[in-house]
Amino acid sequence: MGSSSSSSGAFGGFSSYGSGNTSGHAEQKEEVKVTLEDLDLPPRRDLNLAAAAALQKMAAAQGGGVVPGAAPGAAGGGASGAAAVPAISITEEIFHGGDPSGQKAFREDGLVGTEGQQLQLLAYYAELCEDFRNYQRGTRAEGAARESDGAQLLLLSGAPGTGKTRHAVSFAKAVGLPLLLADPLAGAGTSASGSTWAARLRREVRGRDCVVFFDEIDRHTSDEAFASELRQLLDGVCQPVGSRVLLVGTTNRLDRLPDDVVHRAEVIRFDRPEAPHLAEMWRSHATHLPEKDIGSLAEASRHGGLTGRDVRHCASWAERHTAINYLNSQNGMGYCHGTALGNCKGPLLEKYLQCVKTRVR
Repeated sequence: MGSSSSSSGAFGGFSSYGSGNTSGHAEQKEEVKVTLEDLDLPPRRDLNLAAAAALQKMAAAQGGGVVPGAAPGAAGGGASGAAAVPAISITEEIFHGGDPSGQKAFREDGLVGTEGQQLQLLAYYAELCEDFRNYQRGTRAEGAARESDGAQLLLLSGAPGTGKTRHAVSFAKAVGLPLLLADPLAGAGTSASGSTWAARLRREVRGRDCVVFFDEIDRHTSDEAFASELRQLLDGVCQPVGSRVLLVGTTNRLDRLPDDVVHRAEVIRFDRPEAPHLAEMWRSHATHLPEKDIGSLAEASRHGGLTGRDVRHCASWAERHTAINYLNSQNGMGYCHGTALGNCKGPLLEKYLQCVKTRVR
């Protein structure tokens, strides 16, 4: 997953806004220092990649080049498996993994005002390091569990639009792990083996260090079978082997999840952003506005209960309408040549506020 040289400096310090100050003094920013760059990550385990490389090597040795249609993980299957019915996968890989980029991943994805939540997520970087196992040997009695494999559950809880899904994607980039989108209902009732989704997931992630993402995990929990299988995946007979699996689920209804499932998880809570965070978002989406207008936008957004998703929506809305109004005023100037919008100024404050008013909750 990269060495200390590739990740050095990726986990530099950053700050998060403290709670409101009622003493009349200027608001203090809490400095949060993340200094994990000296923890050396071992190579990421991925039997899928290893199997594909083995197939390619075998094909090259036989003078055949690339094996047509060879699927990752098919090594050792042999030609006799051609007639076998392929199992329906319950995961889809949406990020292939790479070098860990730490907090930089969140910053590059435009996530601001959530430094505390980012710190909670980044703490899992340590779970992937042998240095952390050595540290645990000094804090735990001999024979106490120091799990290097298995699954852990993180629940990102908050109102819609507060950035839970975007943080899950950025988290995978931060730790350099593949991100697999899970659909426990995929192929339900069609599996020839009758396997549960937890058993199938265990097979799919065997030998892979990865992040498995359950979007709106609470929609499954009305089914007691789902909760039961989730327990088996976390600490029962379906625990992954030969891999470290971080299960990330988003929810805006934490109360729907069984208490014992929540107790097995680390809950990371996302609140609606405050005015300073909204101002930072607006600065990145309306760079042409003076600071006074940014402050007005931030305060109107806070008063209306807007989220980061709303800021992105209103920025795009104001830009589209400003551009169309400009083009329509040019008396046939045209829409398609490269300089059509060269003299179009950025949206006015009033245009942004017009959209903000429609997003008030």
